[in-house]
Amino acid sequence: MEILEQALNKIKSIGKNKRNFLILLVQGFIGAAGKRTFRNLARYIQTDEHTISRQMKKNVDFPSLNFEMIAASQEDKETLIAAQDTSFVPKSGKTTNGIDFFWNGCAGKSEKGLEVDAIATIKINGDKKEGYTISARQTPASAVPKNKKTKEKKDSPTKIDFAINHLKDVASKLMNLGIKYLAADAFYAKIKYVDGVVDSGLQLISKLRKDARLLRVYTGPQKARGRKKQYEKIKINSEDFNNLLVIKDEDGERLELRSCIAYSPALGRQIKVVLLRKFTATNKYGEALLFSTDIDLDMLQIYQFYTARFQIEFIFRDAKGFTGFADCQSRDADRLHYHFNVSLLALNAAKLQDQVAQKKEGARRPFSMANWSRKLHVGIVINRFISMFGLDQTLIKSHPRYENMLSFGKISY
Repeated sequence: MEILEQALNKIKSIGKNKRNFLILLVQGFIGAAGKRTFRNLARYIQTDEHTISRQMKKNVDFPSLNFEMIAASQEDKETLIAAQDTSFVPKSGKTTNGIDFFWNGCAGKSEKGLEVDAIATIKINGDKKEGYTISARQTPASAVPKNKKTKEKKDSPTKIDFAINHLKDVASKLMNLGIKYLAADAFYAKIKYVDGVVDSGLQLISKLRKDARLLRVYTGPQKARGRKKQYEKIKINSEDFNNLLVIKDEDGERLELRSCIAYSPALGRQIKVVLLRKFTATNKYGEALLFSTDIDLDMLQIYQFYTARFQIEFIFRDAKGFTGFADCQSRDADRLHYHFNVSLLALNAAKLQDQVAQKKEGARRPFSMANWSRKLHVGIVINRFISMFGLDQTLIKSHPRYENMLSFGKISY
């Protein structure tokens, strides 16, 4: 994990002991078999479970660490955008920090557990897209019990408030990577969130409801005094959308894009609206309304950036499947925060190290987290053999066939 070690060396706030432990822990999160609990990790990284628990209580600047790793691998031909979304983590018990009822998309209903808010960068290089987490924070439980009055609930912080504060804390890092646009799903298409994104220095790309109220922008003469007129009291219709563009998606289905600039009363601003129509084999179609707060952005880019947002879902999928994102046994806020972030850090490290390996080989292949999990697991087993039998580590690891041994059981494409 050279790319992880290089990034750690650039952050002065992470001392030697923290650095060595973090490298060891990331290898364990990727290569361990079974759940990533304190006890099971101790079996693979040769560290006492109480030491793991104690170390995971300490503070680590994960956003800066992720930023250094992503910045080191950045290429000029790539376009970077940001994405923000949440993921549900099932959790039992009553005293776990932040436990509450959150929406579980897989079940299609609210369930008791934890929720993690993540901000990621999405690299777009032609038809290839890849997501990397910058920061993750646990969504706090509701401070107001359900039996309180509605008036008291309105005064308490909301999920949108938490998301905005999280974004503002890492916005400078996103902009240092050259990111101008943030993509989020339809849940975030609210005036408070839109204003928060714009105030942080970014532009939002999201999705509107099908019945969203959109008015024509006023282009007539303005009065010399008073507030300028921004819109007419006329809803836009299909005739207002122009600049037809026909493309085919990854499945080969025909898409039609049309755009216009409209005023959204719900968002309190002018937005660039893209009418997306996806046609089926029987020439029937479904519609969606995408929008951007940047009214000068090309409609094809709005579509491409919004569809690239889905890479953050793949981050959650791979983290839950391979790096123990949902395995934390602790109930403590600091340890939960550490666990969620180190799980996503391990995924970042594997993806970026895979890019380095492909460049050295001059190859281009899809990323497989299963292969990296197997590779590090075999490495852990070999290290245990070397330690137990007192073998010469240099002789074994410098052997020409050592890398072939690490590839044992890998999936070929």
